[in-house]
Amino acid sequence: RSIHEIDKIRKRLEAEKLELQSALEEAEATLEQEENKVLRCQMELSQVKTETDRRIAEKDEEFAMVRKNQAKALDSMQAALETEAKGKAEALRMKKKLEADAADLGLALEHAIAGNAETQNTIKKYQLQVRDAQAKVDEESAAKSVAADAKVTADRKAAAMQNALEEGRALLETSDRQRRSAEQELADTNETLAELGNVNQSISAAKRKLESEFNQLGGDLDEMTN
Repeated sequence: RSIHEIDKIRKRLEAEKLELQSALEEAEATLEQEENKVLRCQMELSQVKTETDRRIAEKDEEFAMVRKNQAKALDSMQAALETEAKGKAEALRMKKKLEADAADLGLALEHAIAGNAETQNTIKKYQLQVRDAQAKVDEESAAKSVAADAKVTADRKAAAMQNALEEGRALLETSDRQRRSAEQELADTNETLAELGNVNQSISAAKRKLESEFNQLGGDLDEMTN
């Protein structure tokens, strides 16, 4: 080979070496960016998981409290209904008794004109009992109305809590979709890192080969010069 040809080859190899070095540096920079991206994805995935666990725990606690309050409300309404039923039965019994007593008093009035004053007092006494019985009936009616209002309020609260539970489930589904998306992005990034690693190895091998050829050409040039 002539010195001119060897010099041309050496310059060409030097240019290729510079190109390979530039490509290697660019690949290393890209690799570093992808590694940083992987770290960010892992941190975001961890944050999403932590937030999801926290929201699930909060919704579980809220649902348990709702069930406890609803059970108390149902027990209270059941007790009110039982009290109302007992009061109604007692009022009905007293009404029948008073009706029977009034019939007896009417018959006694027909047969006891002489004892009119005493009979009138007895009638007043039973009238007071009737008023008391009516007052009890009115009180039981009012208690029944209060119990019905309490039941409506409890149903509304239960519906509101059910809506809150459904909202929590929707949030959980959204968090799960975000987690799956982050995991897929992480898998894609790992695949890209593997490819860049292979490219990096190829470039390094080519660089070593060019350096070997360059050293050999340098030796040939030294022999020709000597």
